[in-house]
Amino acid sequence: MASPLENPTGTDTTDIILINDELPNKDDTRVVVIAIDQSDYSRHVVDWAIANFLRRESDLAVLINVCEISSELSLFAASYMNFSDVLTDFDDQNKLESHKLLHEFAAKLKAEKFACKAIAMQGDARDEIVRKVSELKADALILGCHGLGAIKRMLLGSMSDHCAHYCHCTVIIVKEHNESHNKNA
Repeated sequence: MASPLENPTGTDTTDIILINDELPNKDDTRVVVIAIDQSDYSRHVVDWAIANFLRRESDLAVLINVCEISSELSLFAASYMNFSDVLTDFDDQNKLESHKLLHEFAAKLKAEKFACKAIAMQGDARDEIVRKVSELKADALILGCHGLGAIKRMLLGSMSDHCAHYCHCTVIIVKEHNESHNKNA
């Protein structure tokens, strides 16, 4: 099994979208990676990071989104017919959706006066996040918990568990707010 810090495809699958990375004091910068996807959990994660963790004066928030690579999907279809055009369209659509998502969340951070940049990647989300966090020498990773049940977690693996195990920085797993939870109870 390849190390989570290696890029098993050997190709650069990263698009960096520079939004606003100007910090008042670059010597004291804390790099905080926030992993997002198309789920509602991501909105909650970014809101939580803004309200509870990020510091305007010293943090660089790095948004990352990882899309799956269509070549992994093509392994199943390859024996039946040539899907190369469909897969290329799939990759292009994923890239557009990823960039749109990153721009949406980056605009929110920028409106709140946080320095940020956004990175779109392709591959296995667990491994790509661990690799990028290491590459950026991040001080913290913030990601959401999708609340998989025990069976699904066992079969599919939990991204947050994987990142907590392999990332060499603080990993903050933000759970979705439960309306029935009352802090005063």
